[in-house]
Amino acid sequence: MTTTLQKGDILLFFAGDSWLSKSISYLTNSEVTHAAMVYSEDSMVEILADGVQLNKIALKEGKKAYLMRHDPELDFEPLKKSADAYLNSEVLYDFPGLYLLGGLLIYSRLVPTPRILKYTKLILEADILLLDQFIQKKLLHHPEKTMVCSQLIYQIFYDCGGDYQIPIVGGCLSVNEIKNSRPDTVRLIDMLDENYSYKSSHVTPAVKDENLNVASPAFTENLAKELYLALTEADASPISNPDMLSASPELDCVLSLAGQFLDKLKLILHKINSNLPLDAMFVTPGDMAYHAPSLKRIDTVYIERI
Repeated sequence: MTTTLQKGDILLFFAGDSWLSKSISYLTNSEVTHAAMVYSEDSMVEILADGVQLNKIALKEGKKAYLMRHDPELDFEPLKKSADAYLNSEVLYDFPGLYLLGGLLIYSRLVPTPRILKYTKLILEADILLLDQFIQKKLLHHPEKTMVCSQLIYQIFYDCGGDYQIPIVGGCLSVNEIKNSRPDTVRLIDMLDENYSYKSSHVTPAVKDENLNVASPAFTENLAKELYLALTEADASPISNPDMLSASPELDCVLSLAGQFLDKLKLILHKINSNLPLDAMFVTPGDMAYHAPSLKRIDTVYIERI
């Protein structure tokens, strides 16, 4: 039987060769790192570095992807209306990669080595700068056209309400989802919950040049590369004394930045009157592939952008 694409199908693309894809794949323990929704028989809506867009596609040799379909099937019109709102909003969501890395670093279990903390700090600093710019330049002037920072495809379904909303059960960032059984891993979000005072202590970011293009692919790729190398290095070299790092000044600094990052996201949700849960803003393609009971995997396909 020949596979056919239906409107509203979700395409979950396998990780590419970029350092950003490798880092997302590592942090989510998943081979898929990008999501799109079938908009018509020859197009899909997705979000890339330069914003929300509609791209022509063909079902032929191209990028490998899981084809997911909602079960039971849904009327496409509400999804089209939701997607059109983002396509016509004229609001560019120009930091998905770096933003997602920040969220994954806060919610995932990590070995807090000095090198990992260094690049976590830089990523969070850049994310805070981007969110400040987003709030000042877009949110305050066009709140009615603002897209919250969740992943686009999950958000399109979420906006439709009711049965369209995709439940995530035991997802990549769940408390119960443990990458491995090593005792030297921590979750920053758990430490923030235990040490709420971190959220009110301010750290002046080293990344503070407002003209610095922290949303550029080159900037993101460089940070993602260094982060990936630090993560894999930590896998190969367990910490002999994890308690020493759990009370380090470097970790204190990262926790403060993590608190600031989450507070800015809460501010955005408040400004646009969204009831989206904070952790749902970091839903990953891996969540939709493995932890979404309402999504059924139909096939593995190859998609070419035309």
